[in-house]
Amino acid sequence: MPSLVTLLSLLEARQSGIRDIKAFVRTKVSGDSLNQTFRQALFVQGNETIRVETYNLFRQVLGVIVYKGGKTSMYDPGANRIVRGEEVWKIMRRVTGNQLDFRQYISVFSGGIPRLSHLQAKVLKWNADQTTYQIETVDQETGEQVNVEIDAYTLLPKSVFLLRGTQEIYRVYWDDYRKVDQWDFPHKLVIKFKAKNEVIKVIYSDLFINQGFAPDVFDFALGLFN
Repeated sequence: MPSLVTLLSLLEARQSGIRDIKAFVRTKVSGDSLNQTFRQALFVQGNETIRVETYNLFRQVLGVIVYKGGKTSMYDPGANRIVRGEEVWKIMRRVTGNQLDFRQYISVFSGGIPRLSHLQAKVLKWNADQTTYQIETVDQETGEQVNVEIDAYTLLPKSVFLLRGTQEIYRVYWDDYRKVDQWDFPHKLVIKFKAKNEVIKVIYSDLFINQGFAPDVFDFALGLFN
C-alpha cells in the first residue's frame, strides 16, 4: 500500500494537470418529485469557473449559467436578460428542478475532488476485497470529514463523500473511465444528496481536455444585464 502522502500527491498532480474541459453532457435529475433529462454543454476552467448551457429536446436554449469570480449569473432567454443573485436559483429550480451550488462542486465535473488542497489525511485503509484505497480526511478550514476512495489498480478516484458532523451532505461517484488524449477521464458522474433524496447523473460525450476557450466564453454581453 502506498503512503498517504504519495496518494494525495498523485491526486493533486492529476487535478492540476487538467486545466479545463469542454463537453456535451446528458444530465438526469431525479428525486421524490423529479425525473428530468437535459442536454447540456459544459465548460469548466480550474476549480472556480464554469459555464453550463441547458437545451430542450429541440436544441433550444433554456438557460445559461456562469459562475466566475465568486459570482453567479444566468441568461434567461424567455426575458432575454441576465439575472444575478437569488433570482438565479429560482429560475434554475424552475428550469432544471434542482439548485446545485456550483461553488462546491465545480471540480467534480473535471474528475477532481472538491477542496483537495484543504484536506488533511488521517487514515488510509483497504476496502473489504482490497480493490480500493479508502482515505479519511478532514477539511482544515471547515472541520468537515471528507472520505475519498481510489481504485487500487489504476489509482484513479472512484468516489468522495462529505460529512458535516453526523449528517451526510453529498456523495460523488466517477465511473466509465476512458482515454482522452493522455488522460483517463470518467465519462459518468453521479452526485447524490441523501437529505434531499436527489440524484444527478451526468454522461459525457464529445469531450475535450486542455484545449482552451475563447476569451469571452465566461462573459455575457453587458447590454443584457438587468
